[in-house]
Amino acid sequence: MRYDTVVSIFKNADGKYNPRTHNHNVEPILIDSFFANVTDLGLKNQVQLLGGIKQGTKTVRLKEKVAAAWDYLTIDGDDRKYRFISSLSVQKGYAVIVGEDVGL
Repeated sequence: MRYDTVVSIFKNADGKYNPRTHNHNVEPILIDSFFANVTDLGLKNQVQLLGGIKQGTKTVRLKEKVAAAWDYLTIDGDDRKYRFISSLSVQKGYAVIVGEDVGL
């Protein structure tokens, strides 16, 4: 399995006041970027795991579980945001199923 896709994990802005900049934090916070294996979730697996077909659903396989809480991720620097749907039990590493954010 190749870990050849850059995945960046973000947390939404906290909206707290920053005394250094004299503004409220509105930019998302980058938690981490790393290489992962990203594939589309097949139709058969979507129906089994999610109970229906949802466009933009992907499986992201990581070498280890992300310790910090996160809100969304981006794949290869694309502007599309993907949100957590479910996690999978795998022998090595950690796998999550994410779905494309359509304005939630």
